[in-house]
Amino acid sequence: MQTEVILPLIAYLLLVFGLSVYAYTRRQSGNFLSEYFLGNRSMGGFVLAMTLTATYISASSFIGGPGAAL
Repeated sequence: MQTEVILPLIAYLLLVFGLSVYAYTRRQSGNFLSEYFLGNRSMGGFVLAMTLTATYISASSFIGGPGAAL
Protein backbone atom coordinates (compact mmCIF):
# COMPACT_ATOMS: atom_id res chain seq x y z
CA MET A 1 0.00 0.00 0.00
CA GLN A 2 1.01 3.59 -0.40
CA THR A 3 2.19 5.78 2.42
CA GLU A 4 -0.57 8.33 1.68
CA VAL A 5 -3.15 5.69 2.54
CA ILE A 6 -1.45 4.01 5.49
CA LEU A 7 -0.54 7.11 7.52
CA PRO A 8 -4.07 8.61 7.73
CA LEU A 9 -5.46 5.16 8.52
CA ILE A 10 -3.00 4.66 11.38
CA ALA A 11 -3.64 8.20 12.64
CA TYR A 12 -7.39 7.59 12.61
CA LEU A 13 -7.08 4.27 14.44
CA LEU A 14 -4.83 5.84 17.08
CA LEU A 15 -7.31 8.69 17.53
CA VAL A 16 -10.23 6.31 17.97
CA PHE A 17 -8.24 4.17 20.38
CA GLY A 18 -7.18 7.23 22.38
CA LEU A 19 -10.75 8.52 22.59
CA SER A 20 -12.01 5.14 23.75
CA VAL A 21 -9.35 4.94 26.48
CA TYR A 22 -10.20 8.50 27.56
CA ALA A 23 -13.93 7.74 27.66
CA TYR A 24 -13.32 4.53 29.58
CA THR A 25 -11.29 6.30 32.25
CA ARG A 26 -13.77 9.19 32.56
CA ARG A 27 -16.96 7.15 32.68
CA GLN A 28 -19.19 7.46 35.69
CA SER A 29 -20.17 4.51 37.75
CA GLY A 30 -23.66 3.31 37.01
CA ASN A 31 -25.54 0.76 35.02
CA PHE A 32 -24.43 1.49 31.47
CA LEU A 33 -27.11 -0.62 29.78
CA SER A 34 -30.03 1.11 31.49
CA GLU A 35 -28.48 4.51 30.79
CA TYR A 36 -27.90 3.65 27.13
CA PHE A 37 -31.10 1.85 26.17
CA LEU A 38 -33.48 3.88 28.32
CA GLY A 39 -31.77 7.24 27.95
CA ASN A 40 -31.36 7.28 31.73
CA ARG A 41 -35.14 7.88 31.80
CA SER A 42 -34.58 11.58 31.26
CA MET A 43 -35.77 12.15 27.69
CA GLY A 44 -38.71 14.45 27.20
CA GLY A 45 -41.82 13.82 25.17
CA PHE A 46 -40.59 15.80 22.17
CA VAL A 47 -37.44 13.68 21.81
CA LEU A 48 -39.45 10.47 22.08
CA ALA A 49 -41.99 11.71 19.51
CA MET A 50 -39.22 12.60 17.04
CA THR A 51 -37.62 9.19 17.59
CA LEU A 52 -40.92 7.47 16.85
CA THR A 53 -41.43 9.61 13.74
CA ALA A 54 -37.92 8.89 12.43
CA THR A 55 -38.43 5.16 12.98
CA TYR A 56 -41.74 5.21 11.10
CA ILE A 57 -40.32 7.22 8.18
CA SER A 58 -37.30 4.93 7.93
CA ALA A 59 -39.44 1.79 7.89
CA SER A 60 -41.86 3.29 5.36
CA SER A 61 -39.10 4.28 2.98
CA PHE A 62 -37.38 0.90 3.32
CA ILE A 63 -40.54 -1.08 2.66
CA GLY A 64 -42.29 1.28 0.23
CA GLY A 65 -39.27 2.51 -1.71
CA PRO A 66 -38.75 -0.61 -3.83
CA GLY A 67 -42.47 -0.75 -4.63
CA ALA A 68 -42.45 2.84 -5.85
CA ALA A 69 -39.50 2.12 -8.14
CA LEU A 70 -41.55 -0.22 -10.31
